[in-house]
Amino acid sequence: MIWGAICGPIQSELIIMPPGQHRAVDFVDNVSKPGLLPFRDKLVEAGIQDNCEELTLMENGAPIHTSLASQQWHQDHQIRKFSWLLNSPDLNPIEKLWYKMKFVVTKLFNQKTMDELRKAITSFGIQFLLIT
Repeated sequence: MIWGAICGPIQSELIIMPPGQHRAVDFVDNVSKPGLLPFRDKLVEAGIQDNCEELTLMENGAPIHTSLASQQWHQDHQIRKFSWLLNSPDLNPIEKLWYKMKFVVTKLFNQKTMDELRKAITSFGIQFLLIT
């Protein structure tokens, strides 16, 4: 699983979940804490986000996002969530970026191992997706 966030011109770092760590508590520990909080800070520094009460997170209805652990963590950090159905149309703006990343990474890079795939994804990054 790869996680990233966008808000206008501001992008988060891409986070690749460690293999075998796909439980809700793993998501909170490996994604929400090291990814979402620094991203929120970037929004505040850029003047896009005045305070954390205005932040609304868009996630799909995947169990890892809707779990009690995830809901509690978001509540504790005053992050509202925009609810999506599990199999809803891909109206979330980042879905277009994920599609583009999958397409370009598979066309431009010839990965044979998971490590090579990680390097291709992180070297590619969200920055390139937003520019092209």
